[in-house]
Amino acid sequence: MMLPDERRSRLRRLDDVLEALEQLNLHEIVSLPEEIAVRLVEVGLPDPYDHPIPILIEQVWGLQQPLLIAIPVERRRRRRRTDSTQPFFAQPG
Repeated sequence: MMLPDERRSRLRRLDDVLEALEQLNLHEIVSLPEEIAVRLVEVGLPDPYDHPIPILIEQVWGLQQPLLIAIPVERRRRRRRTDSTQPFFAQPG
């Protein structure tokens, strides 16, 4: 298992690469700069020149997912109806 500092460091590197890719995509740059290609290889994506930038974004995002902490969302309790034949918001009529 990865230590918390290692996990944060890896997430930071992946996030930096993801930001660079998103900026390229935003500016409609289709050729991958060598500096970013090297960083992609360092984070674990071999042959980055073989994929378009939107696919690289998805791949980096996929590398991030296992490192993210899942925080369960507390479910809101639903109000129970006292009379199941009439909706709660029904107007008297």
